[in-house]
Amino acid sequence: MSKTAGKMTVNADDSRVNVLIRLVGVIFVVLGIGMTYETFVQARASTQVLQPPVVPVLYLCSMMLVIAGFAALVTRYKGSTQPKA
Repeated sequence: MSKTAGKMTVNADDSRVNVLIRLVGVIFVVLGIGMTYETFVQARASTQVLQPPVVPVLYLCSMMLVIAGFAALVTRYKGSTQPKA
């Protein structure tokens, strides 16, 4: 969105990019939380499904997904500039 003389104009391409970035951010956060939950459940199961050395790596991967998703949700996309005529 850009402001010119009190009027708001929307660049459709930039809006689509913003929505896509936010959508990818939400997907990453959901995948990270889901991976954390599944790792927690499998690590605490009565039968050892996961090898113990793998658990910290899975937690690290899931936290990286959550952080990347959160960053995608809060960052601002710099819109394209219009050429001056």
